[in-house]
Amino acid sequence: MVSNGRLRGDEKKSPRKVLILGVGNLLLTDDGFGVHVLTALQKRGVPANVTLLEAGTISHQMILTFGEFDLLIVIDAVLAGDVPGALFRFSPNEMRFMPERKMSLHELSLIDVLNMAELCGGKPETIIIAVQPKDVTSWSLELSEEVKAAIPKTLDLITEELKNAGVL
Repeated sequence: MVSNGRLRGDEKKSPRKVLILGVGNLLLTDDGFGVHVLTALQKRGVPANVTLLEAGTISHQMILTFGEFDLLIVIDAVLAGDVPGALFRFSPNEMRFMPERKMSLHELSLIDVLNMAELCGGKPETIIIAVQPKDVTSWSLELSEEVKAAIPKTLDLITEELKNAGVL
């Protein structure tokens, strides 16, 4: 069957829209890991359909933004009880948290925001790549050596995710 001069089924698929979100506080040593990874990605370059966004600490304002994307890759630090610099890849469904009482919208977690985005019809496929920090309490713009050493492997993991998603 012909539609607009082309055979049906011959249309090009539009590329998946990807958001890579760097999460964390750049001022608190290893908590700024996600932001440092975004800086490294900017230097390396990404395809046009990949958006890099520094989120700082996640807020409810991200809910509508998530709906614009097919794939969300979150880069963050996570206290997992492992050695500093250890990397983890997981989905939001694999995260286990004790429910807690929220007092304001400033206390929302990534999972809270993703759940709200889903209620609004805009929850993208989500992958979280996280590092075990060494220090998240000291004031410094610099990462610890262990966490800094994890950046190249993190970039490789992101590249692998983009290839698996058909973006690269």
